[in-house]
Amino acid sequence: MATVIRDPNGRKRIQFAIGDERKTIRLGKVEVRHAEQVRVKVEALLSATITRSPIDKETSEWLADIDDALHERLAAVGLVKERSGRGLGAWLESFMASRAELKPGSRRKLEQTQEKLLDAFGKDRAIHTITPEDAAAWRESLKGKGLSEASVKTHCGNAKTIFREAVRNEVLSRSPFAHLKGGVTPTKNTRFVTAEETEALLAACPNAEWRLLVGLARLAGLRTPSETHLLCWADVDFDKARLRVRSPKTERHPGHEHRIVPIDPRLMRLLQERYDAAGEGETLLVEVGANRRTLSAIAERAGVPAWADVWQTLRRSCEIEWAQTFPQYAVSRWIGHSITVSGRHYANSIPDELFDKVAKREAAQNAAQPPAESSVLERTSVRVESVNAERMSTPDNGMRSQSDESANDQKWSRGELNPRAVTVRWSPLRV
Repeated sequence: MATVIRDPNGRKRIQFAIGDERKTIRLGKVEVRHAEQVRVKVEALLSATITRSPIDKETSEWLADIDDALHERLAAVGLVKERSGRGLGAWLESFMASRAELKPGSRRKLEQTQEKLLDAFGKDRAIHTITPEDAAAWRESLKGKGLSEASVKTHCGNAKTIFREAVRNEVLSRSPFAHLKGGVTPTKNTRFVTAEETEALLAACPNAEWRLLVGLARLAGLRTPSETHLLCWADVDFDKARLRVRSPKTERHPGHEHRIVPIDPRLMRLLQERYDAAGEGETLLVEVGANRRTLSAIAERAGVPAWADVWQTLRRSCEIEWAQTFPQYAVSRWIGHSITVSGRHYANSIPDELFDKVAKREAAQNAAQPPAESSVLERTSVRVESVNAERMSTPDNGMRSQSDESANDQKWSRGELNPRAVTVRWSPLRV
């Protein structure tokens, strides 16, 4: 497919054809073995171009290591895209422009990562010159600035996304950030707001609207305020005890624009109370701001120990409570995320109440069982001795009467040859 041509004065060039067009890559004065190495890579690039298939890993790594001059010659004949003029600042602007659909929170996190990349490398740094070693040093510098492991992993995940997009657009042949550990960090918060604490919180709320807001987070697992403050009375099905919840966080995924959540009897009471207190023309269930300080003040007034991530903890407590009774696949759908996310961030701890519940059940079971006064063998021996004594007292040389046989038929209805212990019938357990 490609051929090395030797010109006078030791110059080499590679010729190949695409359709009826012949193209040339001039290498200058290089050794034959080096020219052959380039020829092999040119054939691999040519094959990928013709078949519109991805470049193999070895060729991709070779492209990342070659100098700008050779890369420009490959780009001139259409085998690769140009990489010159792709400064970090220009690429970041292009990337952010392609993410116009992002939610404000996600965009803010990406912008924070963008600032940290520009601070470390500068806006004029050509992105193809950033090496995996540079990326690893950047990650360490984030840790040196006092960022938590969760924040460092978030920024590394964003950087991997930014540079993976450059690879997808063939601006880069490989990402220098691909090897970094990113992603989310499982929560270490194991605080569980109990049912008793929930009732105390509701009793300490200033009005029906605040009680409903706390109830929607703790008893229905809604995200606060992104989901709670979108609810209308038309979303409440009082007859079927179901709540239609719109989810801005997951609406970009088809089929996850909204979900149906069951209404707990405790939540139904709060909904009815809020409905009775609402004025004419009020369509929203909740309009008060979901202020964390206000909720913390309510907890302090209720005598409930404070906790971190005030609204998120209420949502997580709801899932943990549901998971004790209902199948996890249903609980995850009600909460609005996958089972994997549930195990990583929500249902990842066992509350003390569940341990106590099992312990009380075990105690009740032990209390329901009668004391073991004697073994089965001892009870059988007593039974045999009693029967033998009865036989010895029977007239006609121990022959049984008709009434005796009838009684024995009742005792041993299966026709056993030997007498057996009376079967103990245990009363059902009541927990």
